[in-house]
Amino acid sequence: MFYKSITIVLLTAFLASPLFSQYAGPINGSKSVLEKAAPESVGIAPDRLKRLDEQMHAFVDNGQISAVQTAIMRRGKLVHFNSYGHQDIDSKKKIQENSIWRIYSMTKPIVSVGLMMLYEEGKFQLNDPLYQYIPELKDMKVHTGGRTTAPAKNPIRVVDILRHSSGFGYGWGPDTYVDSLYKSVNRWALKNNAEFVKSLSELPLYYEPGTGWRYSVSTDVCGYLVEVLSGQPLDEFLKERIFEPLQMTDTHFEVPAEKVDRFVSNYTTTKDGTLKLIDHPAKSRYTKTVTMFSGGGGLVSTTNDYLLFSQMLLNGGELNGHRLLSPKTIELMTKSHTNGISHAGGPIALPGDGNHFGLGFSVVTDLAGTARTGSEGTFGWGGAAGTFFRIDPKEELIYVMMIQLMPYSHLQAREKFQTMVYQAIVE
Repeated sequence: MFYKSITIVLLTAFLASPLFSQYAGPINGSKSVLEKAAPESVGIAPDRLKRLDEQMHAFVDNGQISAVQTAIMRRGKLVHFNSYGHQDIDSKKKIQENSIWRIYSMTKPIVSVGLMMLYEEGKFQLNDPLYQYIPELKDMKVHTGGRTTAPAKNPIRVVDILRHSSGFGYGWGPDTYVDSLYKSVNRWALKNNAEFVKSLSELPLYYEPGTGWRYSVSTDVCGYLVEVLSGQPLDEFLKERIFEPLQMTDTHFEVPAEKVDRFVSNYTTTKDGTLKLIDHPAKSRYTKTVTMFSGGGGLVSTTNDYLLFSQMLLNGGELNGHRLLSPKTIELMTKSHTNGISHAGGPIALPGDGNHFGLGFSVVTDLAGTARTGSEGTFGWGGAAGTFFRIDPKEELIYVMMIQLMPYSHLQAREKFQTMVYQAIVE
């Protein structure tokens, strides 16, 4: 009894100490419903978390990124939350715990969840032809070489836009004919998703639907399908059905005027290795009027908000009394849906390296094949400016990293972050 009392006293003292604040401090400006705990209470070593901080802080100290924010949850408890660097280099404004980040393609899992909520309402079946709901996408053409096309043999199905087997692309390639056509469509200049899908319907597909995997604008089409099936604009649907129930108060397509001072500047790396500003809040399209609600990459968010979304997924579709999805639907979404499907081009090669794709997420199917520490069954995704999240059901683990750098892959920041997360687990 004596030792138990001493343990309780010491744990209470630690939770109130500045040391704990470093790892899981209060997230100011938000009404977080995340429960904080000491790292060792869930089998994570505080001294090993210091290694994580040192590694991630070094990217800032070496001038490779402007700022970094990292967070870890295990067994439902927030045990690490660290912010380092500047929200904007020129002004020397420090990063804040509630800073707002461009999450780009981390929009995709959110929109995929939204679409699967409508699936649970019986609005569609995964194998339904997409043209049943979006007639413009019925008579698609497939690129057959050079500047020639032929009518598609297969219809695009709803499952194809969730798993990126639709035949669409991003225009990322060696400037082939189809790449050039995709690059010619400036979706940010279009008024809405209806206009975007209309322009998309006039482009040839890269390959026959359902026969390959190519990262693409498919999730933008998912966003439009949400609008068609729900009768609501995508921003309203996500706010009403996901953001408000989960208390994701800082996730938007358009940064509200009163929050612009929390919006992080975005950078690129020059040839001489220095950082160059490419998007400042004062001039960003995210701070102007937004009507094109990109389901593939249009959201901004905070680390806290994305932790809430992630914990809902780890909980099997529920958080704090609000159920968005059934556990069986989460199970379906986080299984491989790319068995028997090969990589069909583009810069992201899936299936491959131990990873397959589910419905809105990549999924680890072969841990050794990934050549990274982790667990099979882990799922998640990332964003074009380096943001990154993973959910590991086996370890009851969530980890999120926010940076703003385009391109980011040369840093290997995601890989190092993941390594440092898992090396901190000691039980």
